[in-house]
Amino acid sequence: MKRSTKISAMMHKLLIEKEIDGFSVVELRDASLSASDCGMDPDEARRMVYRQILRFTKNDWLISEGKGQKKRYFQTNLFKGLQFQPKKHTAQLRLTSSPDYSLLNREHSQYKAELEIVLSEIDEYQSLNRRFPELETKLSPLLEQAKERSVHLLGKVNVLTNALNTLSEGTVSC
Repeated sequence: MKRSTKISAMMHKLLIEKEIDGFSVVELRDASLSASDCGMDPDEARRMVYRQILRFTKNDWLISEGKGQKKRYFQTNLFKGLQFQPKKHTAQLRLTSSPDYSLLNREHSQYKAELEIVLSEIDEYQSLNRRFPELETKLSPLLEQAKERSVHLLGKVNVLTNALNTLSEGTVSC
């Protein structure tokens, strides 16, 4: 009986189950993002996919053709002849047992800081309009854009605040 080789669950799903071949890094990243349930950052997903592609290339499971953004990866006969099983990463196990919501805290802080900046911009546009009334027609569109950005950011801050409050209430009652 042949022994199966363990590969990441994501690569197993994409290359074995979905039979993706002749792909670029970006195409495989997009496929992994659409196949994944978690909302991973596209840049982080691209890095993760590229590390896997490099590993597969070193094992002679993939070959590449082309250069730069036109580089495409193809499954080798060696890859097609092997049996693979998906392995579960400790990060995946940790996510299923106890999710890490630190990303929400970081996003909340980031949006809050952006909101403070936009509110300062609004104050400054209003100050300039009072000091230089002749600029009001030129500055009004910029002021309106800043107000729209502030509404958008305030919405994000409110949602994340509510989500974090809900999560903290959940941990207190446990």
